[in-house]
Amino acid sequence: MNTAIYYFSATGNTLTTARMLRQLLPESELFPAAELMNLPRVEAPAGAVGLLFPVYYGDMPYPMRQLISRMVFRPDSYLFTLTTWRGHEGDAPLRVDQLLRTRGARLSLALGIPMPGNSFINPPELDREHLQLQRQRVEQLAPRILAREDSFKPRDQLLPLSPVGAPKNFRGLEAEGSCTGCGLCARLCPMGNIEIKDGRAIIGDSCCTCLSCFHWCPNEAIWMSREPSVARRSKYHHPEVTAGDIAACRGQGPAH
Repeated sequence: MNTAIYYFSATGNTLTTARMLRQLLPESELFPAAELMNLPRVEAPAGAVGLLFPVYYGDMPYPMRQLISRMVFRPDSYLFTLTTWRGHEGDAPLRVDQLLRTRGARLSLALGIPMPGNSFINPPELDREHLQLQRQRVEQLAPRILAREDSFKPRDQLLPLSPVGAPKNFRGLEAEGSCTGCGLCARLCPMGNIEIKDGRAIIGDSCCTCLSCFHWCPNEAIWMSREPSVARRSKYHHPEVTAGDIAACRGQGPAH
């Protein structure tokens, strides 16, 4: 194996990006962060390591943070990020680099592509454009990884913890009366933060704000009670991804 690609995905943007990248990088393999993040030690099996994830509040999702904090890298490891984002990547690569340095590694290349947001909303025509251009954009970035481009500029100043730096249900995700207790949200939650009690989903406070539960609920029974502007926004998932695909990323089904 030449490249190990670790990824986190909630509604499919990063999962499809990771699949596309795997086709472009010879001898590469995918590893889901949500399935590995609670292991005490994760040894990167390749010299080149990709970290792929959606940007949340200018940061990496908590499951990716948790995974990196347990990873062991080769001394000569080449590390890159490929983020998916609605508006911009914020300080996500800088935060990854600062975390990598606590593991004796460093970031060499930070890449990203715009995609439809699963939190705040783009105009529909812009989302359609991002989906149409996704593969082309990934194909344009792959040669930079193959060439082992080393262009990331680190920053010495430590960044403060972001809103998603630790688990918390700060958006007030909860299930309302139309919940049937089907259990899909509990299967998809990467944090094990949802229980089905008395035929209804109960969402705890150990939330990474991935919004899997919100977007995949078949009855649209989950809403963001502390986010009035997007509390019941339209549901989104990548058109090439199913709930079963996301469940597989959590170790709840066949691997990809």
